[in-house]
Amino acid sequence: MKELREPFAMTQAAISKHLKVLERAGLISRNRDAQRRPSQLVATPLEEASEWLEKYRRFWETSFQRLDGLLSEMKVPAKKRKPRSKAR
Repeated sequence: MKELREPFAMTQAAISKHLKVLERAGLISRNRDAQRRPSQLVATPLEEASEWLEKYRRFWETSFQRLDGLLSEMKVPAKKRKPRSKAR
């Protein structure tokens, strides 16, 4: 517990509380080893969250690129604009 506590300047009680939250969320698993409670990262939920976030990051990136294109077109005077195709 000391090795977790030192880098974050947190009390042992605060570290224990955070570990319990992570365990309830399914992000770590904890075992008993005499006086110790070793913890292990459970990567699957984090991978699923990362994939979900990546899907929406790509969606918003594409949407903002389209918006940038539209705004650029609007800056060009009307008589110099190319007609926009309807399929987008």
